[in-house]
Amino acid sequence: MWERFYKADRARTEKAGIGLGLSIVKHILDLHQSPIHVKSEAGNGSIFTFTFPITPNISKNPEKE
Repeated sequence: MWERFYKADRARTEKAGIGLGLSIVKHILDLHQSPIHVKSEAGNGSIFTFTFPITPNISKNPEKE
């Protein structure tokens, strides 16, 4: 599911897309060390859930202590 998808013959399908979406998302999440969870039900679709880690807000003008 996370690998790039290549269509062998574009004439055989009417669906748009190039099959890179999930692969790109997974790569970005891996770079952030964030897991992705998938819940899928045949005929009903899929739900993808992920979170990004919170980083501290770095101010250009830090307050003096």
